[in-house]
Amino acid sequence: MSSHSFEIIFEARAVTRRYPGTVALNAVDFRVYRNQVNVVIGENGAGKSTLMRIMAGIETPDDGDLLLEGKPIEIGSPREAARHGVAMVHQELAILPNLDIAENIFAGREVVRGKVLLDRTAEDRQSAEALGRLRKPMDVRTPAGRISLGSRQIVEVARTLDQNAKILIFDEPTSALSNAETESLFAIIRELKRAGVTIIYISHRLHELLHLGDRFTVLRSGRVVGEAPRSEVSRQWNVMRMSGRDVGDTMIADPGKIDAPELLRVEGLTLGGCNGGEIEQSPVHNVSFSMPKGEVLGIYGLLGAGRTELLEALAGSRKAVAGVIRLNGRVVHLKNVVDALEAGIVLVPEDRQRDGLVPELSIRENIALASSNGFFLNRKQEIAAVRRLASDLNVAAADLELPVTALSGGNQQKVLIARCLMKSPSLLLLDEPTRGVDVGAKVEIYTILRRLAAEGLGILFTSSEIEETQALADRAMVLCQGRISAEFKRSEFSDEALFAAASPHVKVKPRTLSGVVPV
Repeated sequence: MSSHSFEIIFEARAVTRRYPGTVALNAVDFRVYRNQVNVVIGENGAGKSTLMRIMAGIETPDDGDLLLEGKPIEIGSPREAARHGVAMVHQELAILPNLDIAENIFAGREVVRGKVLLDRTAEDRQSAEALGRLRKPMDVRTPAGRISLGSRQIVEVARTLDQNAKILIFDEPTSALSNAETESLFAIIRELKRAGVTIIYISHRLHELLHLGDRFTVLRSGRVVGEAPRSEVSRQWNVMRMSGRDVGDTMIADPGKIDAPELLRVEGLTLGGCNGGEIEQSPVHNVSFSMPKGEVLGIYGLLGAGRTELLEALAGSRKAVAGVIRLNGRVVHLKNVVDALEAGIVLVPEDRQRDGLVPELSIRENIALASSNGFFLNRKQEIAAVRRLASDLNVAAADLELPVTALSGGNQQKVLIARCLMKSPSLLLLDEPTRGVDVGAKVEIYTILRRLAAEGLGILFTSSEIEETQALADRAMVLCQGRISAEFKRSEFSDEALFAAASPHVKVKPRTLSGVVPV
């Protein structure tokens, strides 16, 4: 099928965008086809988000032209982009935590009566309708700061639904969504497409792209290196053009140690509720499991299953109301994060921007935060340790004194892992370890975690991605509505089994967890 079989609605011609020391886009020619899901793919730093930000009016090109419906246009601001019918759902959420859900959806375009009075009734009604279309009803008066990351992503998507955009850009919209919510979003995208909306879709999840996309454009190092219709595209086609190498076989990990001494045993762990939103309705109930040293144990589950809450309890940031936690055979009492750190348990949080990194600090300072309690005797020792870890984890930075925000998402994640390793832990917890990370960086992080496990470190991670769970875990537990619904050895992994165990309305035969007696 020819590239010209469909009508072009938007075009970028020879667009270039320079930053100090780098060229983000180098004479890029990019075509957007009407009423199609136009996938834009590439590793971090390829130029995808820069190109989208130019389309959305957030940035302006240094050279090149933009054309809409074949006519040259200039887009100098998001308001101008909106007037041209272009809207964008951003990867890094622009949710204001002190405002409620409806206020976030209508921020900057409030509904008024008589040009003066704010019409909250109309805002609430329209917000509820938008969330209903996403099949994610919520109390629209709930403060956004009290809802989960996945729910904040849904609110961000809902914000765009009533703006009547001709072209709607989705930048990593499913990075925090469960499989069920992802399918709901895909249904909405198909509805929008049928209604005449053209979609531009960016994601690192290759299976998503192949499932949803109509046309594919691949960027690498600021240049377009491939464009094709879906009929000519495969996973291999994408990966080879994205990275210039074949990384498909390295996505599957080798099994880790299974006969090592026991590291962690959790018996009857139960959590209380927390403030607001869906999390309050999905606490963790009577969870029991164990893991040996050197194992990579995955916890798969849909949004609201209790994955994050379980890790937070093990990290000391959420209080358990019942249960026992043993590490290396000894009972540990985790009243707070400090107790967990002293016991040898550290957590890499799901949202690295909000809960992990300190953007005002350098790469070195972010890694060294773990030693701020006097762990190292002197600054020279600290700097040497930071450099060693940055090298071991292959943090791609010319200078560790650069701002941490100068790094790609994958390298920022490696910085957080390095910080955790500064404490020489026994158990490393990771909540969504490769969220918002491209396929090449995923392989690097998987390799790092496998190496750490081979050295005897226990790795316990949660994921809402079946593909990641199967690629990384030696063994997988599935959480459903706060309870362990199933456990699988690597030889038993399958998409169907994991998803069925995670779905609350699918009956799964209970499994006895190895080595654990219910308490």
